[in-house]
Amino acid sequence: MSLPNVASGPELTGKEQLPQPPSHVAGPTTVTTAPQQGPGSGYEVPLDQIRKPEEVNRDDPNIRVVELPPRREPSFKEKVYGYARVIRGSALADPNIKEQGQRVLRGEETIPRHRGSASG
Repeated sequence: MSLPNVASGPELTGKEQLPQPPSHVAGPTTVTTAPQQGPGSGYEVPLDQIRKPEEVNRDDPNIRVVELPPRREPSFKEKVYGYARVIRGSALADPNIKEQGQRVLRGEETIPRHRGSASG
């Protein structure tokens, strides 16, 4: 019995035969179809087409304006609080606590301030 991906050699020597790499067994393949995505296929906007909001005519139907809110990076203290809320919400199976922690980690919410707290 001969396997196509096993190196040929003396079968009666008792030595273990090593498999050949796929590049020696199978021939190269060719691609005959166009790539599904590539430069200019709409997955990225060229830099020369990016405009500031004040430079755009909002009444033009051919222009799509996307405004993102400024992304606020949570402080280290907020990250610690957010991760603690996520873990506590998971441990107690309370989705409200977990969601609050995720909002703090995304920077959408801050740590609630308690009156009388010495830390700021």
